[in-house]
Amino acid sequence: MTAGEVRRDVVRLGAAARAWRAGLTVVLVALFCAGSLVGDDHWWPFSPWRMFSTSQKATGSVWSTGIEVRTADKPTEWVPAPLTPSNVGVNRAEIEGRLRQIEADPARLGTLAESHSRLRPTSAPWLGLRVVARKIIVVDRRPTGEVETDVLAEWSAS
Repeated sequence: MTAGEVRRDVVRLGAAARAWRAGLTVVLVALFCAGSLVGDDHWWPFSPWRMFSTSQKATGSVWSTGIEVRTADKPTEWVPAPLTPSNVGVNRAEIEGRLRQIEADPARLGTLAESHSRLRPTSAPWLGLRVVARKIIVVDRRPTGEVETDVLAEWSAS
Protein backbone atom coordinates (compact mmCIF):
# COMPACT_ATOMS: atom_id res chain seq x y z
CA MET A 1 0.00 0.00 0.00
CA THR A 2 1.39 3.41 -0.92
CA ALA A 3 1.20 6.60 1.12
CA GLY A 4 -1.75 8.01 -0.86
CA GLU A 5 -3.96 4.90 -0.65
CA VAL A 6 -6.70 4.52 1.94
CA ARG A 7 -7.39 1.14 3.47
CA ARG A 8 -11.09 0.25 3.13
CA ASP A 9 -11.44 -2.84 5.29
CA VAL A 10 -14.93 -3.02 6.77
CA VAL A 11 -15.54 -4.89 10.00
CA ARG A 12 -19.08 -6.21 10.30
CA LEU A 13 -20.58 -7.15 13.64
CA GLY A 14 -22.00 -10.61 14.08
CA ALA A 15 -25.57 -11.29 15.22
CA ALA A 16 -24.56 -11.79 18.88
CA ALA A 17 -22.61 -8.50 18.99
CA ARG A 18 -25.55 -6.60 17.47
CA ALA A 19 -28.00 -8.28 19.87
CA TRP A 20 -26.13 -7.37 23.07
CA ARG A 21 -25.62 -3.78 21.88
CA ALA A 22 -29.33 -3.46 21.09
CA GLY A 23 -30.21 -5.01 24.46
CA LEU A 24 -27.89 -2.63 26.30
CA THR A 25 -29.44 0.33 24.46
CA VAL A 26 -32.96 -0.77 25.46
CA VAL A 27 -31.90 -1.18 29.13
CA LEU A 28 -30.22 2.26 29.22
CA VAL A 29 -33.20 3.98 27.59
CA ALA A 30 -35.51 2.30 30.13
CA LEU A 31 -33.29 3.43 33.05
CA PHE A 32 -33.15 7.02 31.80
CA CYS A 33 -36.93 7.13 31.27
CA ALA A 34 -37.65 5.62 34.71
CA GLY A 35 -35.11 7.94 36.33
CA SER A 36 -36.69 10.99 34.72
CA LEU A 37 -40.19 9.96 35.82
CA VAL A 38 -39.67 8.63 39.36
CA GLY A 39 -35.95 8.79 40.14
CA ASP A 40 -34.16 11.16 42.48
CA ASP A 41 -30.56 12.16 43.16
CA HIS A 42 -29.67 8.62 44.26
CA TRP A 43 -30.51 7.28 40.79
CA TRP A 44 -27.87 9.46 39.15
CA PRO A 45 -26.66 9.21 36.36
CA PHE A 46 -30.04 7.80 35.28
CA SER A 47 -32.02 10.73 36.68
CA PRO A 48 -31.59 14.48 36.76
CA TRP A 49 -30.16 16.07 39.87
CA ARG A 50 -32.99 17.67 41.81
CA MET A 51 -31.14 20.97 42.15
CA PHE A 52 -31.08 21.30 38.35
CA SER A 53 -34.49 19.80 37.57
CA THR A 54 -36.67 21.78 40.00
CA SER A 55 -37.03 25.37 41.04
CA GLN A 56 -37.83 27.26 44.20
CA LYS A 57 -41.08 29.12 44.70
CA ALA A 58 -40.93 32.74 43.54
CA THR A 59 -41.54 33.88 47.12
CA GLY A 60 -40.06 32.01 50.07
CA SER A 61 -36.60 31.36 51.40
CA VAL A 62 -33.27 29.91 50.33
CA TRP A 63 -30.82 28.25 52.75
CA SER A 64 -27.07 28.76 52.53
CA THR A 65 -24.47 27.13 54.78
CA GLY A 66 -21.33 29.01 55.72
CA ILE A 67 -18.78 29.61 58.45
CA GLU A 68 -18.03 32.54 60.71
CA VAL A 69 -14.81 32.99 62.67
CA ARG A 70 -13.37 34.98 65.55
CA THR A 71 -9.75 35.93 64.92
CA ALA A 72 -6.90 37.20 67.07
CA ASP A 73 -7.45 40.56 65.33
CA LYS A 74 -11.17 40.65 66.23
CA PRO A 75 -11.62 38.30 69.21
CA THR A 76 -15.14 39.44 70.09
CA GLU A 77 -16.63 39.70 66.58
CA TRP A 78 -17.92 36.85 64.39
CA VAL A 79 -16.85 37.48 60.78
CA PRO A 80 -17.96 35.47 57.72
CA ALA A 81 -15.11 33.48 56.17
CA PRO A 82 -14.90 31.70 52.81
CA LEU A 83 -15.71 28.00 53.02
CA THR A 84 -13.40 27.03 50.16
CA PRO A 85 -10.53 24.58 49.64
CA SER A 86 -8.02 27.43 49.43
CA ASN A 87 -9.17 28.79 52.81
CA VAL A 88 -9.97 25.69 54.90
CA GLY A 89 -8.99 22.73 52.73
CA VAL A 90 -12.53 21.49 51.95
CA ASN A 91 -15.58 22.50 49.92
CA ARG A 92 -18.84 23.69 51.43
CA ALA A 93 -20.54 20.49 50.21
CA GLU A 94 -18.14 18.41 52.31
CA ILE A 95 -19.18 20.32 55.44
CA GLU A 96 -22.87 20.11 54.52
CA GLY A 97 -22.54 16.36 54.06
CA ARG A 98 -21.18 15.99 57.62
CA LEU A 99 -23.42 18.48 59.42
CA ARG A 100 -24.98 15.84 61.68
CA GLN A 101 -21.54 14.64 62.77
CA ILE A 102 -20.31 18.21 63.30
CA GLU A 103 -23.41 19.12 65.31
CA ALA A 104 -22.88 16.02 67.46
CA ASP A 105 -19.16 16.81 67.94
CA PRO A 106 -18.35 20.51 67.32
CA ALA A 107 -14.68 19.83 68.19
CA ARG A 108 -14.37 18.59 64.59
CA LEU A 109 -14.40 22.24 63.53
CA GLY A 110 -10.95 22.61 65.08
CA THR A 111 -9.53 20.76 62.09
CA LEU A 112 -10.78 23.54 59.82
CA ALA A 113 -8.98 26.12 61.96
CA GLU A 114 -5.80 24.00 61.80
CA SER A 115 -6.13 23.67 58.02
CA HIS A 116 -6.64 27.41 57.69
CA SER A 117 -3.48 28.16 59.71
CA ARG A 118 -1.46 25.78 57.49
CA LEU A 119 -2.94 27.15 54.25
CA ARG A 120 -2.78 30.82 55.32
CA PRO A 121 0.15 31.14 57.75
CA THR A 122 0.22 34.94 57.49
CA SER A 123 -3.47 35.34 58.45
CA ALA A 124 -4.59 35.98 62.01
CA PRO A 125 -5.20 32.70 63.89
CA TRP A 126 -8.80 31.63 64.39
CA LEU A 127 -9.89 31.63 68.03
CA GLY A 128 -13.37 30.34 67.26
CA LEU A 129 -15.31 28.94 64.35
CA ARG A 130 -18.99 28.23 63.86
CA VAL A 131 -21.10 26.73 61.11
CA VAL A 132 -24.17 28.80 60.31
CA ALA A 133 -27.22 28.29 58.15
CA ARG A 134 -28.48 31.49 56.59
CA LYS A 135 -32.13 31.69 55.57
CA ILE A 136 -32.38 34.31 52.84
CA ILE A 137 -35.90 35.66 52.31
CA VAL A 138 -36.89 36.00 48.64
CA VAL A 139 -39.91 37.80 47.16
CA ASP A 140 -40.65 37.50 43.43
CA ARG A 141 -37.28 35.75 42.95
CA ARG A 142 -35.37 38.68 44.46
CA PRO A 143 -33.62 38.73 47.86
CA THR A 144 -35.29 41.19 50.24
CA GLY A 145 -32.15 41.75 52.32
CA GLU A 146 -33.74 39.93 55.25
CA VAL A 147 -31.48 37.11 56.46
CA GLU A 148 -32.04 34.84 59.45
CA THR A 149 -28.95 33.07 60.79
CA ASP A 150 -28.99 29.84 62.81
CA VAL A 151 -25.80 28.64 64.50
CA LEU A 152 -25.52 24.88 63.88
CA ALA A 153 -22.22 24.18 65.67
CA GLU A 154 -19.57 26.24 67.43
CA TRP A 155 -15.94 25.57 68.38
CA SER A 156 -13.50 27.65 70.42
CA ALA A 157 -9.73 27.25 70.75
CA SER A 158 -8.55 26.10 74.16
